[in-house]
Amino acid sequence: MICLAIPANAQRKGISVVRDAEIEALVKDYARPLMKAGGLRRGSVRFYIVNDTSFNAFVSGRGMFINAGLLLQSETPGEAIGVIAHELGHLIGGHQARLADRLKTAQRIAKFTTLLGIGLGAAGAATGNSDVASAGFGVVGGGQSIALRNLLSYRRGEETSADRAAVSLLKKTKQSGIGMLKTFKRLAQQQAIRAGRVDPYMQSHPVPRDRI
Repeated sequence: MICLAIPANAQRKGISVVRDAEIEALVKDYARPLMKAGGLRRGSVRFYIVNDTSFNAFVSGRGMFINAGLLLQSETPGEAIGVIAHELGHLIGGHQARLADRLKTAQRIAKFTTLLGIGLGAAGAATGNSDVASAGFGVVGGGQSIALRNLLSYRRGEETSADRAAVSLLKKTKQSGIGMLKTFKRLAQQQAIRAGRVDPYMQSHPVPRDRI
């Protein structure tokens, strides 16, 4: 997802944040030209290093949380810089606020279809019509599935937008995109190791080969 104090929003999420002045300064050095290129004023984003060994990072509010694993596993600065640029892309695009609206919409759809399905199921049971009862159960499952797929589709669109924003920030600051490419190849290798076929429509991120 790097401790004098844990920020309030991180504490609520149960995130273990490690404080290291040198690492934090390095991350800020990486981010500074990208933020300037993206129109983000200095100090508008707070950076935290998370005590997690996985290769990951995320944003919450105006904070960017970078896993220690991302910094340890990056073979070049470009890999870490590419991830930072991607996360800044989310902030620049205002994705968090729009995602919250989409989530509310998905919840309303799921609630409506659940109530409709329960109503049909009850009516079918009361009249002894098994077809109506079965249709009711189908509406419940189908509505929830549609809501989930729509939400995931929107998430994938946001990730693609953040990828494009990252490439734009790197180009504006005259930095190479090779680090991003290496990251996507890393994700593709990790996906290949996992057993079973991955349904691209049930993922929150585009599959790595598409991102490449």
